[in-house]
Amino acid sequence: GVHASASPFEGLAEKMNWLQVKPSEDAFGAAIIADGLDEATLAKWILDPVVTYPDGKGSLFDALEDSDVDACAAKLKELKALA
Repeated sequence: GVHASASPFEGLAEKMNWLQVKPSEDAFGAAIIADGLDEATLAKWILDPVVTYPDGKGSLFDALEDSDVDACAAKLKELKALA
C-alpha cells in the first residue's frame, strides 16, 4: 500500500519514528535545521505537541497540514519564534 503524509514535517516525523532516520540525513530535515530549527526541538515536535499559534494553541501537525515544503518550513520557523 501507499501512505501519504499530511505535510513534509509529518513525513519527516514518520521517517524519524519508524525508520530511525536522523533529520540531518533527510532533505527536508537538513533544510529546516539549516534554517534554524534545532534537533532538540525536532525531537519534541515529532510527537505532535500542542504549540502556540498566532491566534491560540493547537496541534503542531494540524498547523502544518496540507502545506508544501516552502510553506511548511516557513510555518515551522514562525511556530519556533512563538515557542
